[in-house]
Amino acid sequence: MKAMVFQAPHTDLFATNRTRPKPQPGEVLVRVHACGVCHGDLMVQEGMFPFTRYPVVPGHEIAGIVEELGEGVNWLKLSSRVGLSALGASCGHCAACLAADEFLCSSLGFTGVTSDGGYQEFMIANAAYVVPLPDAIDFAEAAPLMCAGLTVFSALRHAGFQPGNRVAVVGLGGLGEMGVRYVRAMGGRVAVVSSTADKESDARALGAELFIHSKTCAPAEELSRWGDGANIILSTASSVESANATFLGLAPNGTLVLLGAGPGDVSLSPMALVMGRRRVMGSPAGSRKDLRDTLAFAADHGVRPRVTRFPLERANEALRAMNERALRGRAVLIMD
Repeated sequence: MKAMVFQAPHTDLFATNRTRPKPQPGEVLVRVHACGVCHGDLMVQEGMFPFTRYPVVPGHEIAGIVEELGEGVNWLKLSSRVGLSALGASCGHCAACLAADEFLCSSLGFTGVTSDGGYQEFMIANAAYVVPLPDAIDFAEAAPLMCAGLTVFSALRHAGFQPGNRVAVVGLGGLGEMGVRYVRAMGGRVAVVSSTADKESDARALGAELFIHSKTCAPAEELSRWGDGANIILSTASSVESANATFLGLAPNGTLVLLGAGPGDVSLSPMALVMGRRRVMGSPAGSRKDLRDTLAFAADHGVRPRVTRFPLERANEALRAMNERALRGRAVLIMD
C-alpha cells in the first residue's frame, strides 16, 4: 500500500510502499478514502510536538470504510463508512473521560502524531475512537469536518452559543471558513475580521454581515458598534495579536475563544474583564460525542467545507499550498 511518511522533523514527506497492516484486538483496519490536510500536520513536519513518534504517517482528518475488524470489535461492521479525528486514544477512566470530554484527558494518543495517520491507503485505528460517518456526506467533504469542523463546533458549544448570537470569526482560512459556515447554520450572525482585504467577497458569500479589514481600522472599535459587541469571538488565526486587537469588541458577558495558538502572550484589560463580566477560554478539538454531533449537524443542515483535492502522491504540494495560504478552504488527499 502507498504511504507518505515524515522520517524526521524538518523533512519533506517520503513516499513509500508498505505491507498492509493487520488489526490487533480492539483495533480496526480502515481503508482511507480521503484525508484532510491540517495545520497540525505542518506542526508535525516542523517538529513542534515533542511527543511525535518519528517516522510517522501524518493526517488526522480521516474518512473511509471499515476493511477488517480486530478480535473483540463487534460494534462496527465491515464496509461501514467511518471517520477518525486527532483523538486516537485516552485513558478512559479519568474525570474528563467519564464526562465524555476526553480531549481534556492527560493521557492522550494523537492520530498522525503518536500513531500513524491517514496519509496512506490503509491505517490501523483504535476501534473505540472511530465514529460512524453519515451517508449524506461524501468522503472528501467529511474529512475536514474531523478536525476543522469539530474544532469550531465544539468551541461554539463550550462557549455557550445561542441562536441569534453575534459571532466574530478572526481569520478566514480553512478553520475560519468552517466557523462561519457552522455559525450561520446554527442561526447566528457573523462578522469576519481579516488582515487580507480581498477576502471580503468570500466572507460575504459565506454569509458574513460585517467584514473588518484589520489593517485599515481598529477591529475592537468596529465590533463594539455591532449591536453592543460580539457575544463570541472565535480567534482562528495563530496570531495572538489578532486576539488582543479584538477583545474589547466583546459584548458584556461575551467570550473570546482561542483556537489558534501562536507565539506571544494574550494581553487583556483587567477592568474590561471585570466590568463586562467577559471571559477568555481556549478550546481544543473535541470529544467523540462532539465529533458525532458535528457530523450529524453537518449532515442535517448542509454544512460542507470548500475543498481542493490532491492525490496522495502530491501531499507535499498540498502542505506547501496550505502553508503559503495559496488555497481557499481545505486541502484533501484522495486515495481513490
